Amino acid sequence: MDDVKQEFWGDLQVDLYTANSAIYLANQSLENLISVNGRKAHRPILSHSQIGTYNPGSDISFASKTASKNTLEVDTFEYAAEEIDITDKMQTPYDLMQHSLKSIRQGLMNAFEQKYLSEITNSFHSINGGTAFELLPSNFMDVLQEADSKLGAFDVPTESSMRAAVLGPNAVAILRRAKAERETGIGDSVLANGVIGPYHGWTIVQNNNLPWSATLTIATKPTDGDTVVISGVTFTFKTTLGTTAGQVLIGDDAASARANLKLAVEGGAGAGTNYIEIGIMNNFILRRKRNVHCSSAEAMAFTGYGDIAVSETLTAAADIWSAQQQLASFMIRGAIDAVMQFMDIKVGDKEKGFADLPKGIIGMGTEMFPDGQIASVKMVLDASNFK
Repeated sequence: MDDVKQEFWGDLQVDLYTANSAIYLANQSLENLISVNGRKAHRPILSHSQIGTYNPGSDISFASKTASKNTLEVDTFEYAAEEIDITDKMQTPYDLMQHSLKSIRQGLMNAFEQKYLSEITNSFHSINGGTAFELLPSNFMDVLQEADSKLGAFDVPTESSMRAAVLGPNAVAILRRAKAERETGIGDSVLANGVIGPYHGWTIVQNNNLPWSATLTIATKPTDGDTVVISGVTFTFKTTLGTTAGQVLIGDDAASARANLKLAVEGGAGAGTNYIEIGIMNNFILRRKRNVHCSSAEAMAFTGYGDIAVSETLTAAADIWSAQQQLASFMIRGAIDAVMQFMDIKVGDKEKGFADLPKGIIGMGTEMFPDGQIASVKMVLDASNFK
């Protein structure tokens, strides 16, 4: 057991500090307070001294030193677990335990990074007034100028080593096109933690876990053969289910079709009856890596993480994707506080049977405090042209 823990968490530290953007960006100073015991860490935001004009011979005023109480709470507990049957373990040429431990580790780190980056929405500043817009090579410099202006107005540190532009792969590709038209360089390689290099006073960080959202309207009962595509995974509405992965039963009306689509996207109950389960790789991409969820309302609200591209071939002309958006950020490193707690792994035996049961868990807390909010600018990107 100790050997397993050493291998698991030893590799985990490598992933955390060399392959995770959140660790590069986060303020982890509160982790020492509650990394082992406790659930909450309190961080006061202190008031600054008031400046007054002194008139000779007159009294001066004293303002009380005050502080606002801010709390970071470890409030999310993510786990991952698998079962490895002894027959599979002994009859396959692969090291299933090693693969399982690596998969558990990466899954937990992916969840942590998504929780961390979801804090971007709390930024005090925003580009374009917070209204979604399409990022283009022609307007990228305007965006950088606005981000510089927003933070500069609050005297936020200007060192490029402190300033990070956290962008998705699509935005980084646009930046590279903009760079091709100018003399200022940008690194041509991406490090394991996403850091690309300095560009006009910003350290560019590529991350494919930025918050994404979209709306899919299904007001009319779909026609047999209509499709919905999410991040390369195709869901096909059918009057009668066959055996092809990703088929979704239409049912009696549009509401039934939406409910079944939600089940198919999220892997809910009803596989084989309401929908045909998607393949192993598509399950990983859609549910584990991209963490896609949706509502079953007429205007289906979808959320996920990363550069997610969507499309549809719904017969009804009004039933389309809309409001496709992704959050990106210009921030000071440390603008978001993060804590990871009681990271643990165990490998048990199946009580009735012959199998290994590896499982891992992490407690997580993230918070963008008021001083971090002032040091961060969010950018709402129109994601409708993501490929």
